[in-house]
Amino acid sequence: MNKRAYYPIKVLEKSFLILDLLYKNDCPTSITEISNALSLYASTAYRILSTLKSGGFVEQDPKTQKYSLGLRFIELGASKLQAMNFMKEILPYLKKLKEKFNETVHLGVLRENEILYLAKEESSQTIRMFSRVGNRCPIHCTGLGKIILAFLSPKEKDEILNNIKLIAYTKNTITNRTILEKELSIIKKQGFAMDNEENEKDVFCIATPVFNFEKKVIAAISISIPRFRINSQKTKKIKKALLDTSDTISKKFGANK
Repeated sequence: MNKRAYYPIKVLEKSFLILDLLYKNDCPTSITEISNALSLYASTAYRILSTLKSGGFVEQDPKTQKYSLGLRFIELGASKLQAMNFMKEILPYLKKLKEKFNETVHLGVLRENEILYLAKEESSQTIRMFSRVGNRCPIHCTGLGKIILAFLSPKEKDEILNNIKLIAYTKNTITNRTILEKELSIIKKQGFAMDNEENEKDVFCIATPVFNFEKKVIAAISISIPRFRINSQKTKKIKKALLDTSDTISKKFGANK
């Protein structure tokens, strides 16, 4: 196991030790064996194992009463691998967009009513965007946020809009729900969203959606440009490149738009 945490919770540490032991044993293990190996009271081991069993993290053989790791770990592992494959598939396309326009490219996903930056390809130009992978940004006034909102189901969209505040970050931020919903309807029809200095002054952004095999929006990609570097011709080229790229990525994940 890794080194000790700064603020350890003893029952969690014991739970991790039990899981680690079951993993290393690679065979069903009894409470007595677990207790002896980890110097735990049998009653303590039993309570922890019962809790882990209820969550699907361990399984108990009804005949031998021995324990082994549960299927929940397979589900979690598969989810992690899926996320890794997702990034592996998309990153080359982000790099190509950055190389083509030398502007900052982002990949974002919906997390707790905000947009989480999963990846970023940074422009090499002197004036660039301030953003970091792992940071979050508002959903109602960013290109990434608006394009994802537009393609959510009506129920999902309403749930988010009912639980966020339409805070004004610039004079261009839409703070009226009715106006925002009208724009989201237009965005859905046209297939792309624009952030016209709505989240950050002097920053223009275009974003397009990524869909999965169920035709559900799972992410979005965007290109952000300082206002002084944008013009109608460049906007048109970036919009087409983003639409083509998101369409190609979506097809890789099984979407047939």
